[in-house]
Amino acid sequence: MTQTRTQIFYSGKRNKSISQLINQNENKCPQWTPLSKIKNANKVRKIVSGNNPNCLIWKGTNNLEFYQANSEPKSFTIENEEIKDIQSGYWTYLILTKSGKVFSLAQNGTCCEIPLSDPESSTFEKIRPVPFFNKKENNRKVDTFAMVGWSNYFVCKDGKLFGNGFNKGILGDGTSNQSKNLPVLIFENVTRVFGGVQGYGFFFTTKNNELYTCGSNSYRCLGIGNRKIQKSPVKVYNWKADDILDLQTNDSYSILITKEGKTYGCGNTGYNGFTKKKSTFTEIEELKNKKVVEYSGNSRISLALTNENELFGWGFFTDNHPTDQYGNINIRKPHKFNLPEIYQNNPSIKLKITCGTHCIYLYPSYNNCLIQDFQKLFESKIFCDSKLSLNENIQVPIHKIIVESRTNLQISTIEDLLNKESFSKQEILLFLKWVYFDEITNVDLLKQIFNSLNLSYPPKNTFQKDLHDLFNDEDSKDFTLLIKNDDDDEEEYEEILVHKIVLLTRSGLFREMFENITEESKSVKDYSGKSIESIEILIKYFYTEKIKLTADHDIQLVIEELEDSIEYYQLNENSNILSQLNQITNKL
Repeated sequence: MTQTRTQIFYSGKRNKSISQLINQNENKCPQWTPLSKIKNANKVRKIVSGNNPNCLIWKGTNNLEFYQANSEPKSFTIENEEIKDIQSGYWTYLILTKSGKVFSLAQNGTCCEIPLSDPESSTFEKIRPVPFFNKKENNRKVDTFAMVGWSNYFVCKDGKLFGNGFNKGILGDGTSNQSKNLPVLIFENVTRVFGGVQGYGFFFTTKNNELYTCGSNSYRCLGIGNRKIQKSPVKVYNWKADDILDLQTNDSYSILITKEGKTYGCGNTGYNGFTKKKSTFTEIEELKNKKVVEYSGNSRISLALTNENELFGWGFFTDNHPTDQYGNINIRKPHKFNLPEIYQNNPSIKLKITCGTHCIYLYPSYNNCLIQDFQKLFESKIFCDSKLSLNENIQVPIHKIIVESRTNLQISTIEDLLNKESFSKQEILLFLKWVYFDEITNVDLLKQIFNSLNLSYPPKNTFQKDLHDLFNDEDSKDFTLLIKNDDDDEEEYEEILVHKIVLLTRSGLFREMFENITEESKSVKDYSGKSIESIEILIKYFYTEKIKLTADHDIQLVIEELEDSIEYYQLNENSNILSQLNQITNKL
């Protein structure tokens, strides 16, 4: 079996929660250790860990797994919601959904860190909704958030920034010591907020394209040129919000990554990427020729991944981190570390890295190939077979079967309903992003268009479910794939009915074939020599992103043929077929 690319690695303190995720014979964690017992690793979207041996794993759309010492793993599902992000504070975890609701997972005794009126009743046994944001009458919907040590910051969709937690003069509301269970208003017209698992300050950007900061500054970690504590937000000059990819702060230093991949540091010597204190953000010399795409740090270390899958680290490393080639060292400037062999010299795999206070997680970014492929189709505008003709001579090329299946409306009906409103071409294209790949960039606009089309909002079905329904709709299939029957001496072919647009969207091979045949063609021959059962399974995968075998299949033959199908049919390089086949093989 070919090794799957979906492999999660851990380095750090060995504890009972991590022991649940590795093989029993793997008794060392100072170096990269595969978390081989995580099921459905290809569905992992994010892993977070705070100042404890616990970790929270987000899988798929709305599934969570929580691992803690001295306890069995717990699984949670947030019903009727899609998770947008998860984050970890010092002792708590927060979950943000796409609808703007916030949920908490925390243990007893963490008090003000939990944004609830009764934080003392919290427990790791249950995920609780945060009423301050979830109550309809409050009408507060969160767009983005950050956890900073013992405090939390929430940017609502209307641009208002709220914060709660322990204060000590750094909460940002202008007071000195009064901590807050419930969030208080800090600033307005905010677009994004940045934090850190062990931070004593925070940063945020505004609609005016400005960067602000607030908090403890004894180590000059706020980048404002002095070491004065800031009880209220102050502007960080010489920086524009549009230039910043990521910004993380910890108790004594901060690291800023630009969208160009440049890396800047300020604050405490040895942790800021320099041998000297820096009171303003200064570019780190050793990374000037590198493009950093992912960063994570804690109070003592920083780790940065480049677009070429190089890992650089600096700070105080002990044997709890992946420095087996160096030992226990204090690295004041960025130094290149080894990645696990599976990820070395393979820049096509985009990696993510997460630092808890005592651990590091390294894993590939989650990729939904189904969504990716249809997004490419939308952006390329190839093979369009229809168009939306609207007011003011607006004509937008589309693929008829996709638009009609997603809306359950005929094209003529869509045109009639939308022509009653004055939508621009740009607004129609934003709507089609939802149609083709579930992207929602403007909630208010999408609601308006849904209302014009007499559709209920929010959408009840996801793109993936709609494609699955399309697979079962035999009447709408418009193309035939002809498979040679090798058991027959004559030129006879077995037929598989498909939607032409799905076939060419998911397979580079079929896309090339359709470029060389006429639009009137209703069938194409498959020359792969693969069995009919393997091709049927592959076609269903094109619609559902799932491989399912039964006892009726020649399992060994199907597995071998499907392994070869990735290259032969020119599938998306992020295809999860191999990881699914690995799971099937492990169960045999």
